[in-house]
Amino acid sequence: MKPHIFLKTALHATLLIAIALWAGCAHAPFTDRFNPETNEATLWGSETIPLDPGWRLIGVEKINLRGQIWNSFLVPIDEVQTMILVRGEEKEPSILLLSRVIKTRQTEIFTYLGGAKTILGDRPYRENMYGLSSDTSDPEYRRYLERVSAAGISLAPGYRVRVLDRLPHDTVMVRVMELTPGNVTSTLPSYGQMYPQEIQELIRRRFD
Repeated sequence: MKPHIFLKTALHATLLIAIALWAGCAHAPFTDRFNPETNEATLWGSETIPLDPGWRLIGVEKINLRGQIWNSFLVPIDEVQTMILVRGEEKEPSILLLSRVIKTRQTEIFTYLGGAKTILGDRPYRENMYGLSSDTSDPEYRRYLERVSAAGISLAPGYRVRVLDRLPHDTVMVRVMELTPGNVTSTLPSYGQMYPQEIQELIRRRFD
């Protein structure tokens, strides 16, 4: 088999597998991916995320977010589904955001998530710590906090935000954000700033 034919075949097979996995994930309601009895969530395929006990689900938000591509002027639009959970009986409880991000086009991919790593379940995740004000103007984070507030839950003035994320596929991201009342000086970046993307360039060669 010629090298360029093999490359095209391999890339096509990879895309078909990703689409098949996405279709399998899309059929079940996203709320069903949190099991309060086992304290687990499954955001992608069979990957299980263990959670501490006591979290309760208050809703799901589905948002289309604009990304940033470093090697193109195009603006990618990504689909983000997020389960919003709270824990604690205190006035200002902790908040947990479990997100699955699917790219809506196959021409862009996420770039490698470098940085400090930790293990969640049996998978490696990148780990970062940030701060977030409850009066943030970021449209994504604002929407989650408004959903919490609409459920009759008081918001803290600020939160320490532990962010865990991983790429099970270069067009799919799984993200866990745990918000604990408190303050951290480093501000939580927007989605586009945290997850740079690039155009997927196929190797094109002419064989005469």
